[in-house]
Amino acid sequence: MMSDISEGEEAYLKRALEAFEENPSQIVKTSDLAARLNVSSASVTEMIKKLAARNLVTHVPYKGSRLTSEGFLHANQVKRRQMLIEILLSEVVGLEGNLSEVASKMEFALEKSHELTLDRMLGYPAESRDGRKIPSLGREIVDSTPACSISEMTDGQAGTVTAIRISKENSTLMMKIDVSIGATVERTNDGFTVDGTEYRVSESILDSILVDTGGQ
Repeated sequence: MMSDISEGEEAYLKRALEAFEENPSQIVKTSDLAARLNVSSASVTEMIKKLAARNLVTHVPYKGSRLTSEGFLHANQVKRRQMLIEILLSEVVGLEGNLSEVASKMEFALEKSHELTLDRMLGYPAESRDGRKIPSLGREIVDSTPACSISEMTDGQAGTVTAIRISKENSTLMMKIDVSIGATVERTNDGFTVDGTEYRVSESILDSILVDTGGQ
């Protein structure tokens, strides 16, 4: 995977992927990309030529372009990084609203190692909360035991907390529970224990705490 692609080039690849997903059989029109990126058609044409020289797109003169297999792979990685950050901001940090633009600005700074760690911490999500599918092409599953929620654990099963998803509905209650990332929890019939303290909580709270059980 290329590591010297600029932020602008990645933005183009991501928009080209979105256009492809909407209509896989069509060449992506230059005018369509210009509208998606809010730039001139001339700027898009110049970018297409740059990316074509790097074998990331195929330039179809006077019509538009298509992602090459290498470009398609990289575009999928870029889109996945953005969506993982969106999930982090909404479900772990607890931010609300349209976070796509914020995540787009942050994803370029996310290194591959950071992406792998974040993906695992979130439990390798298949889609966002609003149902958008997270690209799987080129995705690396670093182990066979991704994090699961406490609700998925069996009685007596223990593990280490890797992430806590905070929503508007459970934020107040989560503040009262003495659990943090890195803590060891054990599943009980009515909830879970942390350092000998048992918490009897709702299913939504159990769903919001992700745990690495180490394959137990």
